[in-house]
Amino acid sequence: MLEFHPLQLSDLPKLRQFFGYSGSRICDTTPGTIFIWRDMYQTEWAIYDGSLYFKVVYPGLGETFTLPLGGGRPEHYRQIADYCCRRNMPISFYPVPTDELERLQQFFPNSAAIAERDNFDYLYRAEDLKYFRGKKLSGQRNHVNKFLKTYGNWSFRVMTEEDVPQVKGFLDRYASRWDKAAASFHEDIAKTHEILDHFCTYDLLGGILIAEGEIAGFSLGEVVGDTLFTHIEKADRDFEGSYQMLVAQFAQHFAGDEVAFINREDDTGDPGLRTSKLSYHPVALLEKYTVTVVEPCAYCKE
Repeated sequence: MLEFHPLQLSDLPKLRQFFGYSGSRICDTTPGTIFIWRDMYQTEWAIYDGSLYFKVVYPGLGETFTLPLGGGRPEHYRQIADYCCRRNMPISFYPVPTDELERLQQFFPNSAAIAERDNFDYLYRAEDLKYFRGKKLSGQRNHVNKFLKTYGNWSFRVMTEEDVPQVKGFLDRYASRWDKAAASFHEDIAKTHEILDHFCTYDLLGGILIAEGEIAGFSLGEVVGDTLFTHIEKADRDFEGSYQMLVAQFAQHFAGDEVAFINREDDTGDPGLRTSKLSYHPVALLEKYTVTVVEPCAYCKE
């Protein structure tokens, strides 16, 4: 029987091992994404029979389950059906990647699946973002060249704990300058501070771009499987080409031989962000489905 507990940062070390079961390139099944957004989505977790379950509350969806990590899918589905049946509530799964959709709907044949474009992740070839080669990426390459010509004194280095105070100062300046009304913006800033305050616990990959002796930007992410996930990316636009330079340097430093792809997450439907992410020419948009099951009791354990 599933028993859920509110997700705390202190849970990360003991839960980290389960994320190797994901097998997906969507960002929602990485430790970084789940823990960064745990408070905003009221994330709860349970372990049953060696598998990890997450229950979240998404706007407009109510209580929703991610696909559990570890074990066999049919056993997972029965556990969730039993949980929902006992509470007289429908089952809602999100996000369900395309390669899991058929298997899920085979178990729940009367389910409904809906995908929303705003939630699709942008997936890129690692080599494309490292060097911006070719005609289609000439715009990004020009921005990098502009940065190199303008700022002769620049560097990129791997972030360490010693860098945290300086990076937090940059983050505060960034937040005050680009302050937005959206709750997600403020949660993003708060959780970026949390990552920096608990740098060892999160254990993310971090990189800092320096120009003319000042921080021009920084990125935080992680590698899961063959994919580098960029969770946090902040740059000072006063340094021309800083974002493009940050993208390239982060990829060059952290997308090793085992990394074929880079996931730069979704655009949340923001027109400017969508234009920016499309300009880097993704090789795929990773679809994510919401799957709902109206009668969970029909699928409980016999």
